[in-house]
Amino acid sequence: MKKILAGFIMDGHGGGVDNYLLNFLENTASEDVTIDFLTNEIDKDLEKFLGEYHSRLFAIANLKHPVKQFRQVCRIIEEGQYDMVYLNVSTAIDCVAAWAAKKKKVRRILVHSHSSGNDCENTVKRIVFNLIHYICRLFFYRAVTEYYGCSKKAGLWLFPKKIVESQRFQTIFNAVNLDEYTFDSQIRDEVRKELKLENKFVVGHVGSFSYAKNHYFLIHIFEEIRKRNPDAVLLLAGDGVRFESVKKLVKEKGLEESVRILGFRKDVSRLFQGIDFFLLPSCFEGLPTVSIEAQCTGLPCLMSENITDEAKITSDCWFLPLKKSPEEWAEFVLAHRKENRTQIQWIGRKENYSLKELKKQQRDLIMR
Repeated sequence: MKKILAGFIMDGHGGGVDNYLLNFLENTASEDVTIDFLTNEIDKDLEKFLGEYHSRLFAIANLKHPVKQFRQVCRIIEEGQYDMVYLNVSTAIDCVAAWAAKKKKVRRILVHSHSSGNDCENTVKRIVFNLIHYICRLFFYRAVTEYYGCSKKAGLWLFPKKIVESQRFQTIFNAVNLDEYTFDSQIRDEVRKELKLENKFVVGHVGSFSYAKNHYFLIHIFEEIRKRNPDAVLLLAGDGVRFESVKKLVKEKGLEESVRILGFRKDVSRLFQGIDFFLLPSCFEGLPTVSIEAQCTGLPCLMSENITDEAKITSDCWFLPLKKSPEEWAEFVLAHRKENRTQIQWIGRKENYSLKELKKQQRDLIMR
């Protein structure tokens, strides 16, 4: 029996890391492999779901109490006698559990980077967290035996360049159900009718309302698009800490009629069908799964240069620096509209993001 302790999971719906870890569970758990999880707060629904896989959920202190977290993880490892600890993190500040695993002499300590920046709303706090991150980054890698990332850029955020550019580092791309995101003209017509988007030029964005996703700049871009095309509409799907402030900005600019804020949606694959152009001017990303999903539906995509070029899988995907003005972004969007969504020119990376490839990589990961 192989025993694995994985973290950090939230409630099973907490975004990319949660999705990845649940895929990891589904792809690797068996009679011979048991996977338990670390979290900061027990979610009863998640605990019940994990129980179906005979997995346990352990609540540990958050990073405001690093010594307490260290002791708790040490105790969990000692009692569980784990063969492997697999930590999925966004910053080097999350280094405590890795050092606990090292202290308890766990043979395999895997760390998987899922971001390339600190998603903090307060500018001063973000500067402080970045400083702490870079200090922790100096020694974090010394507690690790294997190094992973959702992109090379995510790897460089967490690990030394000499490791990322060596065979010690492996990229495991965020997987997408490619079949679910195939363009369907019938669904497109249904979505546009439901949302009253007939004869509109629809710009779309899917993502949490947070600093990383850069919604304020996105609204400024759309304002310029609409000046040039009065039939333009912006669809925003998602939720988060900036939800109300984005609504306020939309109102201040008099864009209520042309900006549709949809909130959290479970039908993102359908929404993509009804969109004409996808925008992602993020301040940073590990690797945005939504960009892969959008491209699979044949959507032209424009993203910030802060996003790794590993996210480009079609010829209709481009990058612009955030220092470019909203006017320049708007003009680029309108100059690169696409009429035929069924004609997709792939550039050879599509299969890297398939569920089949993810399953293979994850199974290989636990067998080493």
